[in-house]
Amino acid sequence: MVRAAVIGAGFGEQHLAWIRDCPGAETGLLVHGGNRARAEKVAAAYGVPRVSSDFREAFEDEFDLVVVAAPVHLHTEIAEEALRRNKKVVCEKPLALTVESARSLAEAAGESGTAAMTMFQWRFHPAFGALRDLVAGGGLGRVVHVDLQFHHDFLAGPSTAFPWRHDRSRAAAGAFADQGVHLFDLLNWLTGRDHTVAAAASSVAWPTRTTAAGQPLAAGTEDAGSVLLTSPDGGLATASVLRVTSGHRRLRVTVSGTGAVASAEVCPDTSEGRLDSSAADRPTRWPAGSLENPYLSFLAPDTGAADVRIPDFAAGLAAQRLLEAAVAHPPAVLSE
Repeated sequence: MVRAAVIGAGFGEQHLAWIRDCPGAETGLLVHGGNRARAEKVAAAYGVPRVSSDFREAFEDEFDLVVVAAPVHLHTEIAEEALRRNKKVVCEKPLALTVESARSLAEAAGESGTAAMTMFQWRFHPAFGALRDLVAGGGLGRVVHVDLQFHHDFLAGPSTAFPWRHDRSRAAAGAFADQGVHLFDLLNWLTGRDHTVAAAASSVAWPTRTTAAGQPLAAGTEDAGSVLLTSPDGGLATASVLRVTSGHRRLRVTVSGTGAVASAEVCPDTSEGRLDSSAADRPTRWPAGSLENPYLSFLAPDTGAADVRIPDFAAGLAAQRLLEAAVAHPPAVLSE
């Protein structure tokens, strides 16, 4: 039996659901950041017997797995201590605030020999797995261009339920951290190549937002951004992220090769997906609920055959490098 401690009662709720659905795994502790009433409600819904505001309780001997779903500025301290105590670690993305901190975590995971995963869950959708197989098998010819889009509306409008997301010192970035790191990881994973940021631009849609309590909040992180990337062999990629596209939610990757073009698209809410290719007569479709639970692979017994979908901390570091380059210049502020 794997016994988990989940740190973060916001993002952590999805992790609780995944762990609950894994045979031989359970969550014994939920750590919250201040809203105990909400944490107790979430814990009761998932059968978690214990709630705390002290993340150090997650390092107790009874826990085998520590899940870090707290705000980004807390990732490094928690994950490093968990690794020192030989815990399995799952960390939300982005892995850290900086490349230096992400490198420290990747090195610590390598030295400990303990299983560690960055939560890039979209690797586990069969649409992207099928697209990766097409690229790796040469079905598209030589890759010339990759276009990646992640559009969402969870911060459409001037109000916000997530004050920390607008503070770069706690979130690392805005839409590039919320959505862009997923695209950066998918780009590297789908093509098998590391990439470099050649140019980037971003903007803030509302320089002042309103919190749930009605207080004004200075917004210092980007709401929209575009990136141009290159690979060592001269391939090009473009990535666009928006978290303010009212009524529109889409995650899409299009790979253009010398022989064919293929596009995988997934609804980020339902995980319904499809794969279209100029080399196929009809699209392949996947129903709602097709995103595979990442913990099923991460916690599976060691058979000697590694699951290539599992994004380790080295993958988190690779995405962090692109994130840091993308936010190297301050975002433009749109006039209201």
